[in-house]
Amino acid sequence: MRKILLILFFLSISSQLNAATCKVKDNQKIKEIVAPKAIEYLRENSGNRIDSVLANRKTINLFRAWRTWDLGSKNYGLGWGAQNVTPPTSTHLSLREIYWAYTYPDQNYSNQVGMEKFALKSKWGDKAWQEYGRTLNVDYTHPDFLDYITQLVKSRAGDLDGIIFDLWRNDNHSYYGGKSSSTVKKYRYKISKSIREEMGKDFIILGNINWEKQKDTHEFINGVFLELWKKTRSGYTCKQIKDIASIIEFHDKHLSYPRLVAVNVWKIAKNPPKEKEKELTKKIFGKEIDIKKFDKNYWIKNYRSSPENIRFAKLFTAMAMVIPENGYILYGDNNRDNPEHDHYHEIYDFYKIDLGKPTSLKTEIVDGLAFKLHEKGVIVYNITKNNYLIKFDKKEVLVKSFEGVFEKF
Repeated sequence: MRKILLILFFLSISSQLNAATCKVKDNQKIKEIVAPKAIEYLRENSGNRIDSVLANRKTINLFRAWRTWDLGSKNYGLGWGAQNVTPPTSTHLSLREIYWAYTYPDQNYSNQVGMEKFALKSKWGDKAWQEYGRTLNVDYTHPDFLDYITQLVKSRAGDLDGIIFDLWRNDNHSYYGGKSSSTVKKYRYKISKSIREEMGKDFIILGNINWEKQKDTHEFINGVFLELWKKTRSGYTCKQIKDIASIIEFHDKHLSYPRLVAVNVWKIAKNPPKEKEKELTKKIFGKEIDIKKFDKNYWIKNYRSSPENIRFAKLFTAMAMVIPENGYILYGDNNRDNPEHDHYHEIYDFYKIDLGKPTSLKTEIVDGLAFKLHEKGVIVYNITKNNYLIKFDKKEVLVKSFEGVFEKF
């Protein structure tokens, strides 16, 4: 009886986790609708370095979070690292990660000489934050810190396109033994203002804001990294997906130019069906083997091509390309999928579609249904409960509920 109860319990937990993923009905009726006149767009190019790179953007623009040494810049329009940074190219913006709120005193990830002066004795975060060893709080209220961090940015990123602050939020600091939200807000403002004044307007300051809608430093920073963590290995709920659209739009509206919005959503992590597992094993290893003998979590780490993942990768990519002017996408692993690394991902075939340059801004048809015209086609996303057949001048495009479509004309 106890075994049965345990089985029922785990089945219940599993169903709750799976229920978190946004589900839609397959047999919904199709509503026909005429596309409104698109909001015309012509990219401005001042001729400076950042505008020139943005003018070379592809139809779908990927970014790489860290992993400089193994992923490079070939497939990406934006990327960053702490120690090793890919040199800037005509199509790639390269940023240096700068630590400001915490430091790793036993490591040399960032080569931030002088940070020891500001390191506190209190540990930053819980066990999950000790990913790279001992992590200490930093006293960014120290009277010498502002000049230190500004000159550090100049010396460490003066030959790059900009910097990223991995944590750029007001909350959590008091929980981690740091400062109050009001103090953090005050010094984030001072830090971003000082760096902007030192480095000039043609320099990227990008912050990881996660799920937050906050604009208290947006007059100085011009990019956000939306690392949209989730608690489970299942997908995002329908509500969360709508929230993500709203968050993207918020930052695109309030950031300083060029308003870079890097959207990092996490995959659905699960094993493939048994019959699919055999097919994939042969494709990857050239023969049938028992993968679980050498890595019981191999598929959790590496299976990113399920129909659900392809579908949501297309939806989030469409949202990241349509909503902001300069959006980037990373549909990648959950941070807990692999204890050895984060942010690995698939380069899906649909990323390579070429619709030319955008000729419109985001144009909304109804709430949750929007498109962006391109020279050779259109990108559409639909986060409504309805299926729509959209009638454009050149073509009718079917986009189902919670789906992203990339259609050539």
